[in-house]
Amino acid sequence: MEKRPIDFGHMLSGVRMDVWLKLLKDNKIDKQYWPQAAVITAESAVLSPLAYLEYLLFWVPIHMTKIKKDPIYVVGFWRSGTTYLQNLLTRDPQFGWFDPVSTITFGNSILLRKPLTALAKNGLRGARAMDNLEFEIDLPMEEAHALPNLTDLAVSHMMAFPDHGKGTKYVDTIFVDALPRKDRRRFYHIYNYMLKKVTFMKGGKQLLLKSPDNTARIAFLKRAYPKAKFINIYRNPYTVIRSALNMFRIEMDKYALSESVSDQYLLDRVCLIFERVYRRAFRDLDRIPDSDKIEIRYEDFIEHQEEYLEKIYKQLGIGGYDKAYPYFKEYMDGMKDYKTNQYDYAPELIEKVNARLGFYFERYGYEMIQPETVEKNTDEVGK
Repeated sequence: MEKRPIDFGHMLSGVRMDVWLKLLKDNKIDKQYWPQAAVITAESAVLSPLAYLEYLLFWVPIHMTKIKKDPIYVVGFWRSGTTYLQNLLTRDPQFGWFDPVSTITFGNSILLRKPLTALAKNGLRGARAMDNLEFEIDLPMEEAHALPNLTDLAVSHMMAFPDHGKGTKYVDTIFVDALPRKDRRRFYHIYNYMLKKVTFMKGGKQLLLKSPDNTARIAFLKRAYPKAKFINIYRNPYTVIRSALNMFRIEMDKYALSESVSDQYLLDRVCLIFERVYRRAFRDLDRIPDSDKIEIRYEDFIEHQEEYLEKIYKQLGIGGYDKAYPYFKEYMDGMKDYKTNQYDYAPELIEKVNARLGFYFERYGYEMIQPETVEKNTDEVGK
C-alpha cells in the first residue's frame, strides 16, 4: 500500500482524549497508520485540556442559552444537493450555522477561535475533491463533522475505521431511535449541547443545519425540537449512489487508520444505507404536517432556484425572503460557472439500485434504467 503523508488536519485532529481512547480500545489501527495515530494523540493531548477548560468556563452561559426558534434542517442522502442548498439558504443573515471552526475543533471553538480560524483559512483552500465546491470559512459545514470528536456515536468514524468491524456499528448510529435507550439519551445530550453552544456563539440566531445522517433522524429531531422544519432535497438515485461511492472512497483513502474496504463491499454498503435511510425518512416525513416540511427535486431546483427559494420560505412560514433575496442572488451569480461531476453507471450499480430502491423510484417518479442499456466499458464498480 502506498504510504500516506501525515495529515495535521485529519478528521480526528480535534478529538477529545476520552473519545480517542474509546476509539483506540474498540478498533485496531494498522501499523502503517501508527504515525498518523501518534499525531492525532499529540493534537488531542494539547487541545483536550483547553477544551475542558472552555467547557467549564462557558458551562453556565451555554446551558442557560435558549433555543428560541427550533432549527430548520436540510435533509437528503449524501450527494443529493444538500451542501449547495444549505450554502445558498445560509446567505440569509437571519440564520446561524456550524462554521468550520465549530465542527472539527468544536471543543475549542471559543477560546481558540482566532488562531483556529487562521489555520482553517489556510487548510480549506482548494475545492472539495468529491464535487469541486469550494470550502470557505464563511460557509456552513455539517454538524456531523463535530460529532466524531465528541462521541463514539458518529457515523463519520466509519471513514477512519472502515475495515475492522466493517464500520457497521458506526452506520447504526445514524438510526438514533434504534439505539439502546442509554445511547439515545447520551446522543441527545451531546447533540443538544452542540446546538446550544452554536446558538450562544451565533447570538441566539435560528439555526439552519444540514447533515445527511439527519435524514434518518427526522422523528427524533422532531421530538427534540417540536417546531423544527425540514427541507428534503432528493435526486436521481443512480447519480446519488455513484457520487456517494466516489465521496466515501476519497474520504476513506484520506482518513482511514485501518485497511479500507473493497469497491464491491462499499457499493453493497452504500445501497443498504440508502435503503435504510429512506425507508425511515419516508415514514417520518409522512407524519409531519405540510407546514413543517417541503420536498424538492434537485433537478428541478437547479433549473428554477429563485422560484423554489420563495416556495420554501412561503410553505415553511419563514419570514424575510425579500430582505434575503439580494444575498441569494449574489451567491447564485457567483456559482453560475460551477460544473457538477459527470458519471457513468456500471451495470452492477444499476442492478443493485433497481433491486433495492423500487420504493424510492415509485415515490419520486424517477425512471429505472436497465443494465443492458449501458456499455460495459469498465470493470470498476460504480463507474
